[in-house]
Amino acid sequence: MDSNVIRLDPEPSILIESLRDIGYSFNSALADIVDNSISANASSIRILAIPSSEFKIGIIDDGEGLDRDDLKQAMRLGSNDPRQKRALNDLGRFGLGLKTASFSQCRRLTVISRRDDNVAAFTWDLDRVVAQNNWSVIEHTNPEDIPFFGELGESGTMVLWEKLDRLTGERGSGKVNHPRIISEAQDYLSLVFHRYLAGERGLNRISIQVNNLCLSPIDPFNTKHHASQSSPAEQICPGVTMQSFTLPHRSHYDSQQEYEYYGLNGGYLKSQGIYLYRAKRLILYGTWFGLAKKTALTQLTRVKIDVDVNQDEVWKIDVKKVSAQMPEGVRARVKSLITTIGTPSKKTYRRRATRLTSPDVFPAWDVVQDGEKRIYRINRKHPVIANLTNSLDPIDSKALDTTLSLIESSFPTESLFYDFANSEENVALPALQDEAFDDAAKTFFSSLKQAGRDDETILSIMHYAEPFQSRWQETLGALGIKEQ
Repeated sequence: MDSNVIRLDPEPSILIESLRDIGYSFNSALADIVDNSISANASSIRILAIPSSEFKIGIIDDGEGLDRDDLKQAMRLGSNDPRQKRALNDLGRFGLGLKTASFSQCRRLTVISRRDDNVAAFTWDLDRVVAQNNWSVIEHTNPEDIPFFGELGESGTMVLWEKLDRLTGERGSGKVNHPRIISEAQDYLSLVFHRYLAGERGLNRISIQVNNLCLSPIDPFNTKHHASQSSPAEQICPGVTMQSFTLPHRSHYDSQQEYEYYGLNGGYLKSQGIYLYRAKRLILYGTWFGLAKKTALTQLTRVKIDVDVNQDEVWKIDVKKVSAQMPEGVRARVKSLITTIGTPSKKTYRRRATRLTSPDVFPAWDVVQDGEKRIYRINRKHPVIANLTNSLDPIDSKALDTTLSLIESSFPTESLFYDFANSEENVALPALQDEAFDDAAKTFFSSLKQAGRDDETILSIMHYAEPFQSRWQETLGALGIKEQ
């Protein structure tokens, strides 16, 4: 069979615009540049995002730097072979990240690097590529006039983004909320690189600054909290280890702000699941990979899976390093452990539910088991309710019982479940006003006193009963008692 080989080179002006739409977000693009700095053994990475009419971003590190030939190669699209075996600390893979991440945000990318007192600088200007329709970069022989050049140290690299049209619009016509963009980037980097920022064992500790603000690591497992629970780390297969964590319940935090901090941006329900790390850099999080549903009972469960850099192809980690697919061998093992993994989180909530409905603390609500159903009813034996019932004549007592039954039967179960599942921290019960609270405390105490309980026993019961437990000093004040 006769055949001809015809060369079809891609049109630079068309392909360069297509490369901009791989799917990077601003934060993931920024993280990809930080990856290069870490791979270059940088200990300090500074990000300067100057909110001006011509928004510019500079990422400067103190890494090993590149000479002219190496930098020229690094500016080439596809500068590395993804099939090559990677160094353990190499966060790159495709040789595309520097360029595609940058192109996704800006139309002008400049990289300056200093090594052994030699400085090299090259620029990709996409407008020039489109106009001339060829793959050519600009080499700077006198880079001193490039913005932020003076920030470069004795060795290291600076990546400069200019013409950030994806943020500012064409010709800077769009309005940019600089504080929001910068704040979200700080949170994202603090989470993605938290193990490097903390100087985890086996890693060189790095410092990341954004506009001179030093980032603190956001540990999604809250491992330093005394109420956090963790399982032993397990090697699932060569190059893959797993460890599960159960975060503390809200009651263990000193403030609502601290509790919400560890809920991350999506809250506890959405942030539960697997946290996948490649070379101890967070790739993606808050997913069960289709192995389980996200439920309110398992929302405190987070699972850390570490894979090494040679697992990329098996896990199908993409060029942006924000998505992956769990291989079947790992999937089978994790699926078999799902029930065990979520048990501590479920126990945390079930223990609290049991305590709040225990008859020993006279809950306002009873849970009655009726076959497979659990029915919630207002506790008629609660001292305050019983005291009111006993003070009424039979007709009014019956009317009260009818009223309570109406409240029980119209309880907004579906609405409460939906709100609780989506944002537990934003669900609240109305608080008793001061006068009503004092009356309830006095009535509760006197009712149990009339039933023959001694003072110490009654106070012990009230100390574990709501709403008195959470307002204990007010309870003592209402009863005229000073705590010793």
